[in-house]
Amino acid sequence: VTGSTQAPVGASVCRSGSTTSWHCGTVQQHNTSVTYPEGTITGVTRTSVCAEPGDSGGSYISGSQAQGVTSGGSGNCSSGGTTYFQPVNPLLQNYGLTLRTTTDPGDPDDPGEPGGTWAAGTVYQPGDTVTYGGAGYRCLQGHQAQPGWEPPNAPALWQRV
Repeated sequence: VTGSTQAPVGASVCRSGSTTSWHCGTVQQHNTSVTYPEGTITGVTRTSVCAEPGDSGGSYISGSQAQGVTSGGSGNCSSGGTTYFQPVNPLLQNYGLTLRTTTDPGDPDDPGEPGGTWAAGTVYQPGDTVTYGGAGYRCLQGHQAQPGWEPPNAPALWQRV
């Protein structure tokens, strides 16, 4: 990602989850609330993106902009549903965090150094290990690799080992 500008209502958003991988939809409402059995959460954003149990905690993006973290929702990825996310900017502010960004996602045609095992288009599962640019990385969440998501550029997906 290159920043964390909030996407407007109606904008396309995509989220990554460990159960269902990547799914997309639109922003429906900002600064709303959702009630779970454990209680009510306020300040969340409602979307038309589907999710299933286990997807909570995954990232939301809109284009190259970080949006937030999956909180939960209703429905599933067969019939569709509604999902809520905690917006990233208040999280960064409240916890004194800095969003790590990239302005150079790298050349999508550059597979790294010879012998690198990471490859765009490959589906990786948590715990999978690859090499890229001469370094080893462990997959943190399941995903299908995309150009620009090379391990050094995607700390949410890869941990250097």
